[in-house]
Amino acid sequence: MSPWAAPRQRAETLRERYEFAEEVLTLYLALLEVWEQAWDAARAERPDIIARWAARQVFPAVVAATSAHGPKPLPPVTDLGAAEELLAAWLAGEELVPLERYLARATLRGPLEAVDAGAACAGDPAPRGDRRCPRCGGPPQLSFRSDTGDRLVSGRRMLQCARCADSWSYSGSACAHCGATRQTVYAERRDGPVVGRKADGDETFPHLRVEACATCARYLIDIDLGRDPGAVPEVDELAALPLDLYAAEHGLSKITPNVVGV
Repeated sequence: MSPWAAPRQRAETLRERYEFAEEVLTLYLALLEVWEQAWDAARAERPDIIARWAARQVFPAVVAATSAHGPKPLPPVTDLGAAEELLAAWLAGEELVPLERYLARATLRGPLEAVDAGAACAGDPAPRGDRRCPRCGGPPQLSFRSDTGDRLVSGRRMLQCARCADSWSYSGSACAHCGATRQTVYAERRDGPVVGRKADGDETFPHLRVEACATCARYLIDIDLGRDPGAVPEVDELAALPLDLYAAEHGLSKITPNVVGV
């Protein structure tokens, strides 16, 4: 069964709900189409050659989708060898400039869902576990709390990988970047700033908050599934643009920009 049905439905719902996130979610929905096709085709491929395969089979489609729905058109793909090197660098954990990082992530998101991501990222020296993905060694993109069935009780905290989208359990009281005791900078349901709140006083993001660290000044978005069981963490994080702006205004940097670079 395709893993993309729930993200697609959620993205369509949030695109209608949040006008400010329409452009981002339209691009995400276009990428979902590419990822679904890539996921289906990549299941028969070897993880150790996934960069070569994706450079030829997926990269051109990502460029086309981005040119059609992104903020700026991209030049057509002409050098698939360079694309393969770019994808291999992302799998190896190398630092990339924002455009390169976007293209690598958008190209490999579907294939890494289909193959053994650990084998595909075997060249990355980053440690597995704790603050890195146990499956592929990627950094955390976001955190989310499981649904306990009780709105007054937060569920177990999980981190979701920015590279392969796998998730793992992590301390609810530690920074996902440096491990120090973290600090909640912003949550609409608490006293304090009303960033993102609607004019009638209703909360725009009752299930989201900024989780930030006073030690390293890094943050990520936390999604509480107990407060909105219909949330899909990857999609809701994309729609949290006002919270990202609030964090930036307070000198915070996201641990990992999301797939569209926010």
